Amino acid sequence: MTAQTLTQHIAAGRLDLTLTESAERLDELLTFASRLNPRRGYLFVSRVLGKHVPVDPMTMDRIHAELAEKIELVGERAYVVGMAETAVGLGAGVARHIGHLHCDCIYQHTTRFLVPEPWIRIREAHSHADTMHMAHLSQEAAVVVAGASDLVLVDDEISTGLTLAQLASALVDQAVLTNVTRLHIVSLVSWLTDEARARLLEALPAHLDVRFVQLMAGTFTFTPDADHDAVLPEDVDTDFCDVLMQEDRAAHPLPLEQDGLFGKRMGHAPDPMPEALRSRLEQVGDPATTGPLVIYGMGEFLDAPFRVALALSKAGHDVRFQSSTRSPIALGDGIASHLEIPALGQPKKRHFLYNADVCRHPMAFDGVETPRYSIALQEAHVAHGRQAHATPATEETV
Repeated sequence: MTAQTLTQHIAAGRLDLTLTESAERLDELLTFASRLNPRRGYLFVSRVLGKHVPVDPMTMDRIHAELAEKIELVGERAYVVGMAETAVGLGAGVARHIGHLHCDCIYQHTTRFLVPEPWIRIREAHSHADTMHMAHLSQEAAVVVAGASDLVLVDDEISTGLTLAQLASALVDQAVLTNVTRLHIVSLVSWLTDEARARLLEALPAHLDVRFVQLMAGTFTFTPDADHDAVLPEDVDTDFCDVLMQEDRAAHPLPLEQDGLFGKRMGHAPDPMPEALRSRLEQVGDPATTGPLVIYGMGEFLDAPFRVALALSKAGHDVRFQSSTRSPIALGDGIASHLEIPALGQPKKRHFLYNADVCRHPMAFDGVETPRYSIALQEAHVAHGRQAHATPATEETV
């Protein structure tokens, strides 16, 4: 297939893309934006991830299924890991469909939440500061993982893959993963150059049979605009969140802790819905009277709210799904609007939600049973809707 080249101008500079696989899917999968980060000016904004753009949950589910169907397992059990924070929901969806299609499957995700005695620590190459953790597997999850031949790492996009290599190496070095022989590196989009792929393979344990799975692939270069001044906001959240370690937290497992933090079995049985979400789902009225809905997850709490959105969609509701993020992004390009809300456990820090569809009624879920966070997001949505409706039609609105 002949590579397709194109140029995309954003506020931060110019992206020159060379698409080598499924170039026709570019508009389906991506739009573009500029980060408020002087070290990395560009952002590939997924149209199907449910993060920076509201997405039909049925579309997301089809994407999860498509990726799962492309994965060729060597064994009957798989251990799937989603990368925090952006690919936590994507990884869960892929794991669910692997379980439906093939085998017994355990899903776990990396985290920016502090957990007791982390099992795995991922660190910056130069500073050696921790960038993400993995909690110890539950006993039930560890039994399944011990029989897995396949390790599946899921991220939304891959540029160098070196963080994935560090994680894969740390995982297969654990006694519980001694039976793993095949590594699947799964993404919506792969930007690996030939050189980057070679470095990634060199960084991985030699005994692994490595397979790459993606929906689109290519390479890119970025030329920054010298006049673009990107300043990282002072209230951006760069720390680990300690809400799971606080003494006054609930004694029972929180919804966030039931959704893959310690490993979650994904087989042929339906996923149990956390009680806090199930009760709200049951309160939603008839599609004819509720009107259009948007379901919001928050940060790493993605999969259970997504399943709420998917259940509502299958019941006939007009619904979209997305979640908040810690990443500061400039308005313009693929970002039409942003909402600011308090960061979990750090009210002086900010999290964000982009491209809010204010014509829809919001339902937000925080995952830590602290209503002020989900209420803050719902109220920010409503306030932004009032502002948008009051804006003259000649100005750009969401």
